[in-house]
Amino acid sequence: MDAIRSTFVRNILKEEGIRFIKNQGIAISSATKVRSGNLIKNRKAIVTGTDTNPQLHVELPAYARFLDIRRKFRRSRRGQTKRSSARGMRIYNRFVMGHYYRIAERLQFEFTQETIDLIRSNWKGAFDGK
Repeated sequence: MDAIRSTFVRNILKEEGIRFIKNQGIAISSATKVRSGNLIKNRKAIVTGTDTNPQLHVELPAYARFLDIRRKFRRSRRGQTKRSSARGMRIYNRFVMGHYYRIAERLQFEFTQETIDLIRSNWKGAFDGK
């Protein structure tokens, strides 16, 4: 049963990693006015870890995190600070937390007997040479 559960968790993490990269790519394309090839191309979603503890690791360029930060203060000519309403590009935080909750929901509710039977049938087909 542990092997089936770990296969289920790995499949969910792979699907959500692909979904994360796709949705974030759409947001990056719409948020950046110029072509940002490095920011879009150098992103990966990798499932790592042992069979009992799989983990989703999303690799992004280092500066992607800084594009998301909101600029709070702007200096005027006289050295006084003024509050700025400039927003960050919203390309990191909203996707991380949104996908975090989606993964938790799928892990909680989608592990049913149908899923267990589907994984078992896929294993039988792989061992039978089909």
